[in-house]
Amino acid sequence: MEIINGLHSFSGKKPLYLALGNFDGVHRGHQAVIRSAVRQARAAGGSSAALLFDPHPSILLHPQKQFCLLTEIADRVPLMAELGLDYLFVVPFTTWMASLSPENFILEILCHRFKVSGVSIGVDYSFGCGGAGNEELMQEYGKKLGFAVTVSPMEKAGSTVISSSEIKRLLAGGAVNRAALLLNYYFFRKGKVISGRGRGKKMLYPTANLNPSSHLVWPGSGVYLTAVGGLGKQLHFGVTNVGVKPTFQDDALSVETYILDFTGELYGREITLYFLERLRDTQSFSSASHLREQIGEDITRGRRLAKSLFEGIDAFVEPVRFIRPQDLFYICY
Repeated sequence: MEIINGLHSFSGKKPLYLALGNFDGVHRGHQAVIRSAVRQARAAGGSSAALLFDPHPSILLHPQKQFCLLTEIADRVPLMAELGLDYLFVVPFTTWMASLSPENFILEILCHRFKVSGVSIGVDYSFGCGGAGNEELMQEYGKKLGFAVTVSPMEKAGSTVISSSEIKRLLAGGAVNRAALLLNYYFFRKGKVISGRGRGKKMLYPTANLNPSSHLVWPGSGVYLTAVGGLGKQLHFGVTNVGVKPTFQDDALSVETYILDFTGELYGREITLYFLERLRDTQSFSSASHLREQIGEDITRGRRLAKSLFEGIDAFVEPVRFIRPQDLFYICY
């Protein structure tokens, strides 16, 4: 998959079929839209692509509201490449772009710049100034201007409609296994290991500390079983605490992981945490020794779950890959 940054006139020789959406999270609904564009392109002997705006339009349009992303664009790239796209266009979202009417977005961007032969959208896709453009308008202009419009219905997991906002809600409640079902991959975060306050090494268990970015969604406070990538060929499991440290009266948000069966230097290394299962709530303990006992129990339970439910997880991480339908039992128990 070739990544093209900036808004340029597309000069490809094959017919272009373009998936439209912000695709934050590249969840199962987004995957359906992108796969539709790939199928159309292959059937027509054309090229498939997706269009991303950077920054996310909500950041520019609603600066007074805190908006957190499910995924950085860099983390979306391997997921989108796995879907078979030929191109990924990353276009700056500017005040000029935000001011385009729906009609001018179609004429200027889709037809003039990209010369699309077809577009793939979700049934809830909106575009143009104020989000005034919708599926019906896109269909109308497709007929007028001669490009195909394919609309994917909302995807569901059981009775739950899959959306980025629903996934964020699940993550906030710690339901990382349920979020994985909607994402079709294990929710993950990358970061460089930084030095902490040293309490774990001195009194508890040595941990790898990450600096939680404020513009990204993190799972809600709690202790999680994680898979830890970035430490060589072998995948490790870990017990990760996300949240504050009430035992030490520390209200700063932290992410720290005790990595099972690992010895070696961690500072400065980039690791990936794949969140598999929530083990318990954040708790306050009367002493560091009581906390240490609880962490020991967390580690024992984490090992048991890793062996019984996640022994085959290597097939879906490092790099992150979509979960095969026959393996969904891992996250549906």
